[in-house]
Amino acid sequence: LITPVLFGTANLDGEASALPLERLISLTGVALLTTVFKPEERKEIDDLVSSKYVNRSLIWLIRLASAMFLVTGFTGVFAFYMRMRYCDVTCLLFAGTVADAVFLGGLGLAAAACTDNTVIGYMASLVCYGINCGAGSKLGNFYLFSMSISEYEPKLWLFGTGALLFLAAFLVKRVKRRCR
Repeated sequence: LITPVLFGTANLDGEASALPLERLISLTGVALLTTVFKPEERKEIDDLVSSKYVNRSLIWLIRLASAMFLVTGFTGVFAFYMRMRYCDVTCLLFAGTVADAVFLGGLGLAAAACTDNTVIGYMASLVCYGINCGAGSKLGNFYLFSMSISEYEPKLWLFGTGALLFLAAFLVKRVKRRCR
């Protein structure tokens, strides 16, 4: 909601439209996707979920799908808002923003799965975000803000890596559960 205040969102070309999308809207992935395992951090909830017949991986998948729906929806609503303000927001900008959110959320989820602590997942995502702000395009295919310099191929790498991080997080949680 504060993005229009921090960034001008009227009459922007493609590169300028990418700035608010990549810089702030992609952070919805950190907020929504990192928390998939959060309820089971409390022992009481974990014991309750373990006592049910439903596979916990299915519960995690439903949470992940719901979070992805919200990330995509929030990004779409903001992209639509920018279109209404005569910005040149394309489907590529929308998809690139979702790819950033998936990568940052996947990184946070994987860190949270390894440590059983959602706060560390937030920290890992935000450290990565900070490194991207400082290092710039030196990060190559893992540069989060590549659309503002008209490079779209890194978004494929970010989306693929984010999806692999989701898978790794699920595997880590299952292995940790079996070892208990």
